[in-house]
Amino acid sequence: HEGKGFPLWTPYFYSGQPYMAIPEYYLFDLNFLLIWLTNNIYVSMNIAVIFYFFLAGLGMYLLVDLILKNRHAAFIAALIYLFNDFMQSFILSGHLNMLESFAYMPFIFLFVHKAIHDEQYWVYAVLAATFASLMILAGGIIFFLYTFLLIGLYLAFSFIFSKEYGKDLLRYAIIGALLLVVTFAFAAIKLLPSIEFVNISSRAATVSFEEFLGEPISVTNVLGTFLLTKKLGFSVAIGVLGFLLLIVGMLSFRKKIILFSFLVIVLAILIGMGSFLAQWMYHLPGFKQMRHVERALVLFAFVAPIVCAQGFMTVSNFIKEKISLIRKEQIIAGTVI
Repeated sequence: HEGKGFPLWTPYFYSGQPYMAIPEYYLFDLNFLLIWLTNNIYVSMNIAVIFYFFLAGLGMYLLVDLILKNRHAAFIAALIYLFNDFMQSFILSGHLNMLESFAYMPFIFLFVHKAIHDEQYWVYAVLAATFASLMILAGGIIFFLYTFLLIGLYLAFSFIFSKEYGKDLLRYAIIGALLLVVTFAFAAIKLLPSIEFVNISSRAATVSFEEFLGEPISVTNVLGTFLLTKKLGFSVAIGVLGFLLLIVGMLSFRKKIILFSFLVIVLAILIGMGSFLAQWMYHLPGFKQMRHVERALVLFAFVAPIVCAQGFMTVSNFIKEKISLIRKEQIIAGTVI
């Protein structure tokens, strides 16, 4: 690019690529700002990685603290979100766009949750849409589709348990409309060129179902996928202690957020295995241009820390009741951490 203005094209790889139109390219994020200020891509990317890694943990902490009202549980959830194998072996070894979009997920869910339960629901719906648009600008279209699937399911789940269907139907309709309209408006500068580019690219005719499946997870490798971290292959493992907290947390299924998380985990596993649900999801808008259905396990990586946090609270209350010498939750939380 010569002259002033924002470059629309980069000639430096693949014989030239449109800069803004590639859905996976990150744009107008902290990394972009730092490159513009420092003119040093290595310093910029390192600072951006540290910032978005911290942001991911902060978002999960704020979300769990809002839902469960327990700071120790929230901190443990944040650690599991940051150090599970999905983050360590897939996101951090991949591209910055994956880390950025993974960091935005808790904030989107947090503000949607606030919109459902607060009178100023339109404000929180706009805030959720703002973070969703940042996800698109960050090149996180893969996680964006799964996040909107998650949000749609959460709105439907919350409506089922609603006490005033007539009033809440209008409320949820407005929330959904604001999410779609505001997200599109804020991200249009990248979304519109991306849609145009996809229509003339190799994905215009959609990928085949076999290509969409990619490498589904296997039932025979459950330990490697959900329990034990590994160097090779796809994994969302949360470790032995994390998995035990997950099992204990599931016992509190009477809580709506835990029941919802359980259903999302089952959904993520069935999709990741390439089951009939994967065939159904293949026909949803946007998914026919995607590959590797096992990435649906990002849903597991997102809700598992919430269930683990509930598991910690259950274990903590049990220990405080049974062991008279341990009355303070700080001691139990410190041990778990």
